[in-house]
Amino acid sequence: MVAVLALDVKAFQLSDERTLKIVRLQHTKVAELKAMFWQLHAFNAALDPRFALSESWEESFDDHLTEILTEHTAVCFMAYDLRNGRPAGFVLAGVHTDSSMWKHREWAEIEALFVDKEWRGSGLAQNLLDAVYGWAEKQGQSVVQLYVTASNERAINLYRNEGFQPTQLIMRKELA
Repeated sequence: MVAVLALDVKAFQLSDERTLKIVRLQHTKVAELKAMFWQLHAFNAALDPRFALSESWEESFDDHLTEILTEHTAVCFMAYDLRNGRPAGFVLAGVHTDSSMWKHREWAEIEALFVDKEWRGSGLAQNLLDAVYGWAEKQGQSVVQLYVTASNERAINLYRNEGFQPTQLIMRKELA
């Protein structure tokens, strides 16, 4: 159950009495976000090596974080364990604008979602997604899209349970 505490801050309690809060990214929490983002992509790279981060990923990520922290076309929500203040997960989302040759060319896009192992299955991912849905609606967006690695069955099941449906298939052929 999610209860609104203040603007852009939500908390929920699990059946075992653990409580989390979800807040928008703050400048002071960027290092924690980067550590979780690296964990997410280490996992993704284990599923598909082409998803490995480059040596200079932090520079590009810092540029994106500047957009998140200063503009309103992207957002990051972070979840924290209220018992110890440790981060439990995050979600990054932004407004994606495609080429003007398309009629339907703008939507909210979930760029990354990560839940720490301790919190998987707790409902945290759904609460992070709910935060994105609310943000997307405030941005005037009626569609939320995302990409998920085809072999990440746990994530695919989560997204299907959230009402996401496949709309496109990306195919790859590796040349020798």
